[in-house]
Amino acid sequence: MAKKEKFDLDKEVERLARKSNINMRKTEYSFDNQLKRLDKEIDQAVSEKIKLFDENKESTQDYLEIEFKHDTINRYREKLKKI
Repeated sequence: MAKKEKFDLDKEVERLARKSNINMRKTEYSFDNQLKRLDKEIDQAVSEKIKLFDENKESTQDYLEIEFKHDTINRYREKLKKI
């Protein structure tokens, strides 16, 4: 008969604990990376919205700076005010 190996419970528990710790650290690292990516995407979206807002604001300022003497522009302004 083949020799029966003695089952060492302490070594098996230690091996499983080490394996579990490694898997937990990998999962934690992956989760942190996902959070960093999401933060980066949110920051980019906010930057784009601020840029678009600034561009729209510039258009409004340009509109307000147009000479008031031109009749066509005055008619369009009146129409826009009614809207």
